[in-house]
Parts: sequence; C-alpha cells; structure tokens
Amino acid sequence: MYKGKIGIAIISFDRPLYFAQTIASIEQQEDLDNYDFHLFQDGQVNKFSGRIVTDKTLINKNIRIFEKARLPNKTAHIEEKNIGNANNQFNAAEFMSANYEYFMVIEDDVILSPDYFRLIRIMIDQYLGETRVFSVSLSFERFCKPNDIDKFLDKVVLRNVHWWAECWKSKNWFKVRGFFLEYMKLVKDVDYHDRPAYEIKKMFRFNGFNIPQTSQDAGKDFALFKSKMKRITSVVNRGFYIGEHGMHFRTPTYLKYGYANMKPFAFESDKLLNSFTLI
Repeated sequence: MYKGKIGIAIISFDRPLYFAQTIASIEQQEDLDNYDFHLFQDGQVNKFSGRIVTDKTLINKNIRIFEKARLPNKTAHIEEKNIGNANNQFNAAEFMSANYEYFMVIEDDVILSPDYFRLIRIMIDQYLGETRVFSVSLSFERFCKPNDIDKFLDKVVLRNVHWWAECWKSKNWFKVRGFFLEYMKLVKDVDYHDRPAYEIKKMFRFNGFNIPQTSQDAGKDFALFKSKMKRITSVVNRGFYIGEHGMHFRTPTYLKYGYANMKPFAFESDKLLNSFTLI
C-alpha cells in the first residue's frame, strides 16, 4: 500500500446541499493527516460573458463548509470570477500535478465509502506503475449483477468512462496534457455554458474520436484516447453519485443511468481487503 502524502483536489461550485455530504464522507476516511486538501471554488459572474451564473450565497456556503470541515492541511483556491468547469478542473490539475506525485480529483456531488482513500492507496501500488494506466478509482456505477457483488468486491477493470473521484499520477497528466490542450483551446476563453459544441465535435471526429458529448470530461476522454491510456476502476462501486441536479444532469438522466440504485457502496470486508485483481 502506498504510504506517501496524497493531494486532494475538491472541485466546487454552487450546490452546498451536495457539497456538505461530500465533505462529510471525506471526514470519515482514515489517516487524514497524510493528505492535503485543496478546494477549487468557482465564482459567480462569468469571466468571459459577464453572465451571472449563480447565487453568491451558495458559493459562500460551500466555502464555509470547507472552512469548518474536520480536515487537516486545508487550502482554498477561490476564483473571483466564474471561469467554468473546464478551466476550474484544468487549473486544479496544473496545481496538483506541480505539487504532488499522486493526487485525487473529487467532484462536489458524491458520497465516498469510509474505506475509499485506503483502497485507492492499494490501487496506486498495484496499477499506477503501468504505462497504460492513467488513473485509478473506485466506481460509482456497479458493473455486475446485485447477486454477484460479493464475488466482485476485489475485482477491477480497464474502462474509459467518467469518474467523480479518481487518483492521478502526475507524470501521467504530463503525458496527456498536450492532447487535452487541443480541447482547452476551444473552451478556455468562452463561457463554458456556451462552449462551441460543433467545433469540439469536429475536432474529435478529425482525430477518430466519435462521441456526442462536448464537456471537459469528454476532453479528458479524448486526451486518454490519443495517448492510448486507460483508467482502472472497481467492478463494485464504493461511492454514490448524488448529483441529480447539475450542469449535465437532471432527474430523468440520473434515473436513466441507474445511479439511484447503486446501494450498497460501503462494505465491512473492505477493511481487510489488501489487493485487487484485474479482469
């Protein structure tokens, strides 16, 4: 199990009811002194369009939640203007990769199992030395039947789909960064809400990457596609996605993908789990 310090980047905007639950689940993790916690909080008025994108009181509530959290080694990176999700996450990746060998990126609408951080440390040792592996995570979507959960608790898979709490190796970020910048140059100076979807899809198609999404997550998927790297994640979820209402999700989409049915996600046996098997 990896024993070194890990940086934790928490991406935050304007949903304090979700954010409070995310922070509470992080407070349950063990050995918290061996982590540094960084809040990357976006602002109210969009830097590029001047559009008021949210209520300032919601942002202030998130900041207070972080300030009061029972977490050591806390630093808040607060944007005066709203720079959008793509720029906020890019800035987080740039800062964290410059300061940590390994770091986690956690979004503000998830609940983590109590053993999430410990299991990530096991996965770092097992898989982040492989050149094809960009990141490791414990999934928020179950990839087995409910009756098979016990059989797959120690199994992981290679998949390139979106995860809300993944651990990156900084050297891997530098490998894919150039490809991600191909996406960022299209969105970095515009209101993220008004990103040029046609141009993004055109760029994706030109490179043989055909997906309908244009989000910054799609940009990361594109970068991994170009670099021929993949993510490793668990077959059985150890987290619960609560972002029913957000930038990319509404209730019908949330229910369609089955995130409301992802319980259980915490298992007593995880306290004794010391290795995973890739299938």
